[in-house]
Amino acid sequence: MRDAAAETIRSIIVGAGGVTRSMLRSLTQKPWHEIAAVVDTSPAALQRMADEYGLPESALFSDLDAAIQQTKAEVALINTPSELHHSQTKAALSGRLSPLVAKPLTNNYADSCALVDLAAENDLRLCVGQQMRYFRHYQVVAEFVASGELGSIEQIFFFNAKPRHQAKNLAGFDQPVLWEMTCHHLDCLFGVLPMLVPDSIVCDGFMPSWSVYDSACMINAVLRFQDGARMLYHAGYSSQSDCYEMRLEGSRGVLRCRGLHMSKDQMTYEFARRGESFSEVDLDRGRAPTVPWSLFFDHWHDYLKGGEEPHFSGRNNLRVLAVIQAAIESLSSGAFVDIADPLGQESAS
Repeated sequence: MRDAAAETIRSIIVGAGGVTRSMLRSLTQKPWHEIAAVVDTSPAALQRMADEYGLPESALFSDLDAAIQQTKAEVALINTPSELHHSQTKAALSGRLSPLVAKPLTNNYADSCALVDLAAENDLRLCVGQQMRYFRHYQVVAEFVASGELGSIEQIFFFNAKPRHQAKNLAGFDQPVLWEMTCHHLDCLFGVLPMLVPDSIVCDGFMPSWSVYDSACMINAVLRFQDGARMLYHAGYSSQSDCYEMRLEGSRGVLRCRGLHMSKDQMTYEFARRGESFSEVDLDRGRAPTVPWSLFFDHWHDYLKGGEEPHFSGRNNLRVLAVIQAAIESLSSGAFVDIADPLGQESAS
């Protein structure tokens, strides 16, 4: 019979804001997880966590280093502003904890690479909170692609913008779309089309006259892949209404998926064979909406216990960050920029 205590994974929660509360709704349902400590600079936030999860005062900290030194834990969940991710993740790794970091891993590609190297040197599991691909619509579209109905995918349209007319946590943030949205978009794209290897990108950013942001809040880009496929990409926070569409064109036909936003599991799907008109298909039939964080944590737990490296490992996430880095360089140059391949992986085509 297994020792339940030996199977428990104890975590230090760093940052007690909305992302943490969203994650914990699923994580606290897992019998193998236990909150060991919470770190936040807000006494009110700490007290709210203590009240909600029955934590003693000794589990509440305003300083991460103190929490690491005084708490027995295996992992750290870091859900703080991205400018803090590098120092806090480095502290967790130095304290022999395996960090799960909110996206983006950091908002600096070189810093992210350094953290991946540090985790490998210490045999720790560095992961990034990329849960969006577990929404039902990405799961069913991936299955449709895998069925071969579309043939070889050669043209992709990915549009996702929303009317976020209050900057909130992104006020003063440099490149809010690329670091806060594109990281999810790319991970979901690779979930649907795992054979894609990015090659180069040209990117243009702009601010509409009604924008409340301090840097490019709308992005248009063309992304080229090693097998010759192309993606037309649009994303942003200052659209006048919700915009979501993913269109995949292949040698045999085209699939169009449309809705309000990537995080809402309410989609309309239309399929057209080559040269024919669109007709609606119900890819969701018989499939209940998923709970993305719950599925994510099942894979995370498996990885922590020695299972297969997931798409959201720090190392695998570098491919997403390499695209973002090249996009930022392209904003300055106005030309296509080659994308580094941190995994050294060639196209499967």
